[in-house]
Amino acid sequence: MGYLSRKKIYHRAQPDKNAKKIYIFCEGEKTEIKYFEFFQGFSSNIDIIPIPPVSGKTDPTKLKDLSEILFFGNQDTAPKYTLSKEYKDEIWFVIDTDRWNEGNKIQQLKDFCTTKNLEELQWFVAQSNPCIEIWLYYHFNDKKPEQTEVSKHPSFKNFVHNNTGEGNGFNPTHHPIEIERAIRNSKLTFEIINNQPGLFSTEVYYLGEIILSFIHEQLVKAKAMSN
Repeated sequence: MGYLSRKKIYHRAQPDKNAKKIYIFCEGEKTEIKYFEFFQGFSSNIDIIPIPPVSGKTDPTKLKDLSEILFFGNQDTAPKYTLSKEYKDEIWFVIDTDRWNEGNKIQQLKDFCTTKNLEELQWFVAQSNPCIEIWLYYHFNDKKPEQTEVSKHPSFKNFVHNNTGEGNGFNPTHHPIEIERAIRNSKLTFEIINNQPGLFSTEVYYLGEIILSFIHEQLVKAKAMSN
C-alpha cells in the first residue's frame, strides 16, 4: 500500500471555535507530537493539541506538574489553557511503563486524574507497556511480538522500526492513517496485569477511539485517495 501525507490530501482546516479540545501530554518530543499532529484539521469539531515535555522532564509526576501550571497557573504564571466543561474538553497523558514503574509515579498520576474527574473534568492516562512504540507496532501487526524476536534487537524501539512500515520504520507523518487498524489490533491483544497493561499491551487505543469517532468519515476518504 502506498501512503500519502494527510496534509497533501486535505487543506489544513481551522477547528471550529466550539470544537471539543483534546490536550495530549507526550513523553516524546518528536514522534508522538508528529503522530497526533497528523490528525489536526481532519474535522472542525475536534481540536487536537499535543504538548511536549519541557526540558526533558518526561516522568509522570513532571508531566502532572506541567499540566497544573498550564491549566491552573501558579503564583508566577497565568494559565495558558482553559478547559470547557460544556464541550467536555479532555486531557490525556500518554506514558510509558518501562522507566516509570518505580516509585509509584504512574499511580500518582492516575490518582491525580481521578481527583480531577471527581471535579467533572476529563483527565485520563494512556499507558503503554513497555513504551509508546508498541502502539505504533499495532498499526501493522495483529499479534503480540515474540519475546525471542524482540531480544534479538538492541532495543524495543529498534525492534519496532524493523517490524513496521514494510520494514522501513514507522513514519509519523503518514502511517497514522492506519489508526483504525491499530485500535483493532491493540484491543485484540490487550490485557491488564496487576492493574496495569500487560507486556506488549497499550491503552492508547482508548484515546484513538475518541479521535476516530470525530474523523472517521474523513479518514476513509484519505485512505481511499492514498491507495
